Amino acid sequence: MQFKEAFYKNYVSTHSGHLYRKPSLESLQREFSVWNYYYRSLLPISKESACLDIGCGMGSFVYYLHQLGYLDTSGIDVSAEQITMGLQLGISKIEVADIREFLLKSNQFDCIIARDVIEHFTRQEAVDLLTLVAQKLKPGGRFIMQVPNGQGLFYTSIFYGDYTHEMAYTESSVRQLFLNTGFISSACYPTGPVPHTLKGRVRWLLWKWKIGWHRFWKMVETGNPGGIFTSNLIAVAKK
Repeated sequence: MQFKEAFYKNYVSTHSGHLYRKPSLESLQREFSVWNYYYRSLLPISKESACLDIGCGMGSFVYYLHQLGYLDTSGIDVSAEQITMGLQLGISKIEVADIREFLLKSNQFDCIIARDVIEHFTRQEAVDLLTLVAQKLKPGGRFIMQVPNGQGLFYTSIFYGDYTHEMAYTESSVRQLFLNTGFISSACYPTGPVPHTLKGRVRWLLWKWKIGWHRFWKMVETGNPGGIFTSNLIAVAKK
């Protein structure tokens, strides 16, 4: 057994279960305001869109999309522990499956989502997988992913926090990857503090101040202040 296969088999008991509290539907619902802020504008307009969450974990984002009205949404994950946890919570339309094997036999989708997934693949594996993802999207469909941001100021705790991570990405490498795997456009977005509460607004303001100084010194060194500097980035590709 390869180490990743063993690690994914016990992903909850040896990794995610030590990082997060025991989940409940109520705890997942508390994340909805954050996901609305990050993802709502990136999702398909039609609630009848066929959506697939690959590497869905226990199905938390599938549950979120169901609550938004995207009922034709399903999720897959290679970790039986995580799928079992989601099913016990009452989350529907999630199953244990290998991503590649599932996609090869599936119909096309309007939207495919991969949150905190693609970084687990080597460069070649990511190219092969995203090529397949592009083939499984309908014309005009979109692929949404969240990955560790190699340009992020504090990305190392995310990237090195999971032994199975292989890659971090930047705006530039994401564009390069998308445009070489069958997509026609690429856009990237930060995942900074969400200003929905007083605490969130204070964090948001302090983060803006921090990034302003960072852009200044980046401009001093390189002449270009641009970039995304949050620990993760969200990327969207269109077919």
